[in-house]
Amino acid sequence: MFRLRQYDEAMLGYEQAFFELSEWPDSTLSNKQIQDMKNAFLLKKLYCQKAAQKFTMALQTSQRFDFSNLEDQEQIPLRYETVVCSFLAGLYDDCFNNVQQFKHFVKDSTQHTPTLLWEILSLTQLARYDEAKALIPTYNQAFHTQINAEELFAFAQKTRFRSIRKAEALATFVPGAGMIYAGNTTQGIVSLVLQLGTLGYGAYSIINGYYFTGIFTGLGLFQAFYFGGVRRSAYLAEQKNMNLKNQYYQQVKKGLLANRK
Repeated sequence: MFRLRQYDEAMLGYEQAFFELSEWPDSTLSNKQIQDMKNAFLLKKLYCQKAAQKFTMALQTSQRFDFSNLEDQEQIPLRYETVVCSFLAGLYDDCFNNVQQFKHFVKDSTQHTPTLLWEILSLTQLARYDEAKALIPTYNQAFHTQINAEELFAFAQKTRFRSIRKAEALATFVPGAGMIYAGNTTQGIVSLVLQLGTLGYGAYSIINGYYFTGIFTGLGLFQAFYFGGVRRSAYLAEQKNMNLKNQYYQQVKKGLLANRK
């Protein structure tokens, strides 16, 4: 079923095999053999979930592995998949922590090499650039690359991230300024025009005796545009930061993989 890409059916099959072995263990098998078989079923189920791009489910499956009393070589494929699945699920803190667990429980340091890529990438996603850069010499040695860490992480000298609080503060005191600071000049100008226009309309209406129109229409619209502008400024700053982080991540990923032999 896996070869036929019938991943859901294959997942159910592996889960059924795991359940039956848990509920009705074969008395002719030792506890270690049962443990190995259960881990193998879970690992194959995880492969199905990865192939189906169900990465969060794959990570949940990896958390069911039984690591008790396993030798290094037995732990490695299980712990490695936990690292990979946490990264693919977008849980970069978890990925980094799982790498540290891999290093702690797999005593043979020569077996840690496969996790280096994921450790650097997870640190990059977390914007912990100095820590990621510090691992490049080890990466070079492990994969026989000649990556210049300073060049690869040159962007870290000036990341151009925007402060969400600063964007909100600017929008609070100067209409449209927060959006311009966040990198969207057009929206900032439009916001300024709308706020000044509705404020002017409200004031003009009140001066000419149209109090109801001035207060509920003019000033009401001004208030909506004003607070909407503050929220929009924060959103644009956050989006700007996310786009920059992704851009930096893609640069690092390309640099790491392009030099692999």
